[in-house]
Amino acid sequence: MFYNLEFSFWYLFLGSILTYLVWGFIVAFEVVLGMGGSKIALSWIKKHHTYKLLYKEVAAFYPMILVVYLFLELIPHYIFKEEPLIKFDLDKLFEDLYADDR
Repeated sequence: MFYNLEFSFWYLFLGSILTYLVWGFIVAFEVVLGMGGSKIALSWIKKHHTYKLLYKEVAAFYPMILVVYLFLELIPHYIFKEEPLIKFDLDKLFEDLYADDR
Protein backbone atom coordinates (compact mmCIF):
# COMPACT_ATOMS: atom_id res chain seq x y z
CA MET A 1 0.00 0.00 0.00
CA PHE A 2 1.35 3.41 -0.98
CA TYR A 3 1.51 5.92 1.85
CA ASN A 4 2.87 9.37 1.10
CA LEU A 5 4.14 11.13 4.23
CA GLU A 6 4.43 14.46 2.47
CA PHE A 7 0.71 14.62 1.78
CA SER A 8 -0.22 13.50 5.27
CA PHE A 9 1.86 16.33 6.77
CA TRP A 10 0.08 18.92 4.64
CA TYR A 11 -3.33 17.43 5.39
CA LEU A 12 -2.61 17.61 9.11
CA PHE A 13 -1.19 21.12 8.79
CA LEU A 14 -4.15 22.47 6.82
CA GLY A 15 -6.58 20.58 9.04
CA SER A 16 -5.02 22.17 12.11
CA ILE A 17 -5.30 25.65 10.60
CA LEU A 18 -8.94 25.11 9.62
CA THR A 19 -9.73 23.73 13.08
CA TYR A 20 -8.12 26.79 14.69
CA LEU A 21 -10.13 29.13 12.45
CA VAL A 22 -13.49 27.44 13.01
CA TRP A 23 -13.04 26.94 16.76
CA GLY A 24 -11.59 30.44 17.09
CA PHE A 25 -14.51 32.13 15.37
CA ILE A 26 -16.97 30.24 17.56
CA VAL A 27 -15.15 31.33 20.72
CA ALA A 28 -14.72 34.86 19.38
CA PHE A 29 -18.42 35.25 18.59
CA GLU A 30 -19.51 33.98 21.99
CA VAL A 31 -17.02 36.25 23.79
CA VAL A 32 -18.03 39.35 21.82
CA LEU A 33 -21.71 38.60 22.38
CA GLY A 34 -20.96 38.09 26.07
CA MET A 35 -19.17 41.45 26.25
CA GLY A 36 -22.27 42.97 24.67
CA GLY A 37 -24.37 41.67 27.53
CA SER A 38 -26.43 39.08 25.68
CA LYS A 39 -28.18 37.01 28.36
CA ILE A 40 -28.27 33.92 26.15
CA ALA A 41 -24.55 34.18 25.36
CA LEU A 42 -23.65 34.74 29.01
CA SER A 43 -25.67 31.74 30.17
CA TRP A 44 -24.25 29.58 27.36
CA ILE A 45 -20.66 30.55 28.24
CA LYS A 46 -21.31 29.93 31.94
CA LYS A 47 -22.85 26.54 31.19
CA HIS A 48 -20.12 25.29 28.83
CA HIS A 49 -16.93 26.91 30.18
CA THR A 50 -15.13 27.02 33.47
CA TYR A 51 -13.08 30.08 34.35
CA LYS A 52 -9.80 28.37 33.48
CA LEU A 53 -11.08 26.96 30.18
CA LEU A 54 -12.50 30.29 29.02
CA TYR A 55 -9.30 32.07 30.04
CA LYS A 56 -7.20 29.60 28.02
CA GLU A 57 -9.49 29.91 25.00
CA VAL A 58 -9.43 33.71 25.17
CA ALA A 59 -5.63 33.61 25.32
CA ALA A 60 -5.42 31.19 22.39
CA PHE A 61 -7.93 32.99 20.19
CA TYR A 62 -7.26 36.62 21.17
CA PRO A 63 -6.46 37.73 17.59
CA MET A 64 -9.71 36.22 16.33
CA ILE A 65 -11.64 37.95 19.12
CA LEU A 66 -10.18 41.28 17.99
CA VAL A 67 -11.15 40.61 14.37
CA VAL A 68 -14.72 39.68 15.31
CA TYR A 69 -14.96 42.73 17.57
CA LEU A 70 -13.76 44.88 14.68
CA PHE A 71 -16.39 43.55 12.28
CA LEU A 72 -19.30 43.26 14.73
CA GLU A 73 -18.80 46.38 16.84
CA LEU A 74 -16.32 48.94 15.57
CA ILE A 75 -17.09 49.09 11.85
CA PRO A 76 -20.92 49.16 12.26
CA HIS A 77 -20.60 51.76 15.03
CA TYR A 78 -18.54 54.13 12.91
CA ILE A 79 -20.67 53.59 9.79
CA PHE A 80 -24.17 53.85 11.29
CA LYS A 81 -23.47 55.64 14.63
CA GLU A 82 -26.87 54.62 15.94
CA GLU A 83 -26.00 52.45 18.92
CA PRO A 84 -23.41 53.10 21.60
CA LEU A 85 -20.09 51.35 21.21
CA ILE A 86 -19.65 48.30 23.39
CA LYS A 87 -16.34 48.59 25.20
CA PHE A 88 -13.77 45.83 24.64
CA ASP A 89 -13.39 44.73 28.25
CA LEU A 90 -12.57 41.10 28.90
CA ASP A 91 -12.07 41.73 32.62
CA LYS A 92 -15.68 42.87 32.94
CA LEU A 93 -16.84 39.78 31.05
CA PHE A 94 -14.97 37.49 33.45
CA GLU A 95 -16.32 39.43 36.45
CA ASP A 96 -19.89 39.20 35.14
CA LEU A 97 -19.56 35.48 34.59
CA TYR A 98 -17.43 34.22 37.46
CA ALA A 99 -17.52 36.81 40.26
CA ASP A 100 -19.61 34.56 42.50
CA ASP A 101 -17.56 31.41 41.75
CA ARG A 102 -14.20 32.62 43.06
